[in-house]
Amino acid sequence: MRERSHILAATEKVPDRSEEPVEEHTRQAAEVVESALGSVQSEQDAHRVLAELERRTAQKTEQDARRAAAAARPSPDRLLRERLSRARGPEKAAQALEVAVEETAAEDVDGGWGLSDAIHRAMTWPRPKQIFPHEYLRRAVLKRMGPFRAVDAWLFFVINRFHHPRVTPVMVWASTLGLHGAAWVVGALGMAAHDGRRGWAAAIEMIPALLVTNTIVERVVKGYFRRRRPFITLVRAMVIGRKPGSWSFPSGHSACSFACASALAGRYKRAAGVFYGLASLVGFSRVYLGHHYPMDVLSGATLGTVISRLVVQGVRKLRRK
Repeated sequence: MRERSHILAATEKVPDRSEEPVEEHTRQAAEVVESALGSVQSEQDAHRVLAELERRTAQKTEQDARRAAAAARPSPDRLLRERLSRARGPEKAAQALEVAVEETAAEDVDGGWGLSDAIHRAMTWPRPKQIFPHEYLRRAVLKRMGPFRAVDAWLFFVINRFHHPRVTPVMVWASTLGLHGAAWVVGALGMAAHDGRRGWAAAIEMIPALLVTNTIVERVVKGYFRRRRPFITLVRAMVIGRKPGSWSFPSGHSACSFACASALAGRYKRAAGVFYGLASLVGFSRVYLGHHYPMDVLSGATLGTVISRLVVQGVRKLRRK
């Protein structure tokens, strides 16, 4: 905490903005990052950098990173130079990545000063006859994750790297559909108004299932596992839209959507494929947009389905009595 306070105090001395163009700041920031990552010349170096990064960011959520980035708003190159002025070797590279993590968490789809872009550029600039530092870091990250989590990260990269201008709006719409299940509630109430008794029965069963699922996932399970978001652990992950501030495992969007789909499917068996299809689209969108790993989505879907069925059974027993 003392070291953290010292860093924030130092950055507060930097003027808010320079008169130089933002593009110039981004270019200079990329050069600073390039220099800081110059110490990563082997996988051993990469492991030391990641160990230092984990030490510095342990127990820090995306909300913490966002607050740290918002505490001072100098130009990106000045912030980086200030942070790296006293660091050496792996610590210097780790601090550069820490700044990138904070600013990546803070930047929204409409804003930010492009520091995450500077990180991407610095880690992919051509280097003749030399492995890129980001490749060493990627290998080290996957090895430190272990085989199971490494496959999860690899699948995330496969999905997250594919973006198409016609597909992205659909994914954004699907992700919005799963936000705390609000759209599902509206749909269930509409079905109740249209379908009478069966529709109201479905809504009465679905809403408690949604509330219980959302509470358990967001308040209990995420706080227990405390898994970092992909755009925090894997700095080069592409993120579309505002970055969530909570923990990653499991996916709350997926859990809520599958809880609702399961409850509705119990009353509308012929439309079960439609409900589960929508829920699956919500889950896939979370990986596509860079907010979750595939295992977060699968775990959320499983947990939401199980909780929903248990709650629906309880509601039906109460209604019979």
